[in-house]
Amino acid sequence: MNLTFLSKTDKELDAMKLQQDSNGKLARQEIKRRKMVGFCDGTNIEVIDPKAAIVEEESTVGTSPERVYAVGVRRAR
Repeated sequence: MNLTFLSKTDKELDAMKLQQDSNGKLARQEIKRRKMVGFCDGTNIEVIDPKAAIVEEESTVGTSPERVYAVGVRRAR
């Protein structure tokens, strides 16, 4: 195990975790280890504004457009 990853911040490890080399693997292992022991240094916490407006998108379930059939083809019922 490379002990230099113990001194890196959560934000640095998060930036390294997508690398496809040994450093990325060690960063993912360190993130996993920190989750298991419950350690968080606070550098990678996402802040959500509680007063921000909530925007909900309309659902498109069940609103398929009308189908256009070729000439001579009937719709089955």
